[in-house]
Parts: sequence; C-alpha cells; structure tokens
Amino acid sequence: MKKLINGLSALAILAMPVTAFAEPTTINETSDPQSANAVITTEIAPAYIVTIPLDTKVTFNTENTDFGTIELTKAQLDPGKAVKVSLVTDSKMENKADEEKTLAYTIFEGTSDAVNEKVFTSAEYTAVGDKTDLTINITAEDWQTAYAGEYSDTVTFNVEYTDAAPES
Repeated sequence: MKKLINGLSALAILAMPVTAFAEPTTINETSDPQSANAVITTEIAPAYIVTIPLDTKVTFNTENTDFGTIELTKAQLDPGKAVKVSLVTDSKMENKADEEKTLAYTIFEGTSDAVNEKVFTSAEYTAVGDKTDLTINITAEDWQTAYAGEYSDTVTFNVEYTDAAPES
C-alpha cells in the first residue's frame, strides 16, 4: 500500500504544470548591440454589463408608458464584437381571471413623450453608454375594448456576445 501511495504521489508531481522562465538578457561593455528588447503582454477577457428595464405597471388608459432603458454600462469587447439585446414577447397581456381575454401592447423605441413608433426587436451595443429607451404603447381602442381585471405578460430580454453588424 505504501508503494502505491508513493507511486501515485510521484505521478501527481510529474503531472503538475511547470513554468519555465527565460533567462534575462545580459548586456555588458562588450555586447553588440548595446540594447535588448523585452515584450510586455497581458490579456483581457471580454466583459460586459447590460441593464434592462424593471417590472413596470401601466396605468389604465395611458397610451404611452416609459418601460425603461437598455444600456451597456460596462464594456471590454474584442474589436469587431458587440453585445446584442433582443426582446421576445407575444405583445399580449393576459387577464388573470380569464387567459382568453387579452390586452395588446407594443414596445417602441423612445421615451413616452418622444416615441418614434419604431418597434423594438433588437439592438447592438459596442460602447459604454450605448442605450435604447423603451416605451409600452397601448392604443385607446385597445383600452376601450378590454375587459375589466388584472393583466400581465412577461417579456424576455436575450443578451448575446456576437460579431458586430457591418456599418452601413
């Protein structure tokens, strides 16, 4: 048993990584040339932080409600890369008492007082501070035809690290 333990210990030592250090360059009075180069390196792994909107309550009969902002708040990206955020929704809030009863909505880019009526589906972000404001829109007609009750829906924000789209 003692031989087995010693044998396994020896194998473990042999399997350990070995770091080899190069000898430093030595320059003296007879060296030619009288200079040497040293390379300094580092590696930074890609990293990012994206903030997405919080849960939002829409007030009855309000056509445009600020949903919040998607923003890239930290970004150490490889050249030619981007953080892509896409939104997945069926654009219908379901009535809690009867799921057959729904209230349609649209998520536009812009703030509630400056909606540009461009439906948000996805966007790419490449620098800290890149952002998209979002607004939930429910038309007056949809409010008028909705049944009473509590409605809700869940939207999903998918975030991926991807190749940046070519600039046009």
